[in-house]
Amino acid sequence: QEQPSNSCQSAAPVAGVSATVAGKVWELSQEAKGCREVQRALEEAGAEVRRQLASELHGHVWEALRSPHANFVLQKCVATLEPEALQFIIDEMVLGSAEKAAKSKFGCRVFQRLVERCTSEQVTPLVEAVIEDFAAVVRHPYGNYVVQHILEHAAPEHQRGLAQLVECDVQCLAADTFGSAVVSGALTKAPAEIQLSLARALLREQGLLVLIACGRHGHAAATRALQVLSGAELEEAKRVLLAGESTLGASRFGRLVLQHL
Repeated sequence: QEQPSNSCQSAAPVAGVSATVAGKVWELSQEAKGCREVQRALEEAGAEVRRQLASELHGHVWEALRSPHANFVLQKCVATLEPEALQFIIDEMVLGSAEKAAKSKFGCRVFQRLVERCTSEQVTPLVEAVIEDFAAVVRHPYGNYVVQHILEHAAPEHQRGLAQLVECDVQCLAADTFGSAVVSGALTKAPAEIQLSLARALLREQGLLVLIACGRHGHAAATRALQVLSGAELEEAKRVLLAGESTLGASRFGRLVLQHL
């Protein structure tokens, strides 16, 4: 089946702002003013015209992921097109290295939008790429947001697979600035069973709950653990934290946790 034409001549009538950008989508997407025009056209167009406009980005996904302007056009495509029409973005991301996209300043945003909008089957190769490069992505200033987003928005099987990796590496992640942000995010946004399992992992490793409670991102994880745990496990968590009161009191983040005891 022939790909849609990238010219202004298209199968569906193009009018309004769409007519001013048709045939020039990629060119305009690379400019500050032009990318806003393309985004507006995508918002206002009907489904068929929207697909035609998006088709002009075929072959340019990786360039767009690195562009401070065109990445917003990709995000708008993800927000406005039906999932099946977004397959070319996923395919080009995987071809160019999805894990690199996850660690890219602008690419991580597109990655997150795809996780929100696309089917489990579609995003599987993206999630698998993150799992394969987990140690680097989870500790990356941008990649950690992708991990958190998968834990919150992806299909249950993807959430579970990634949560297992977080739990197995929780001791090292707790000592890492961005890794601790993932632990905190998972304890706040992931499904309840993942939250409970992570909270128990923090409690299980000796000294870990006090360590993470003293961190900029980790203190939120410690506080959330107190909310997730119950019964004897909650009492044990409180006992552990109170035993480390001197350490917590010497940290401005630790002092915030002490307020919850």
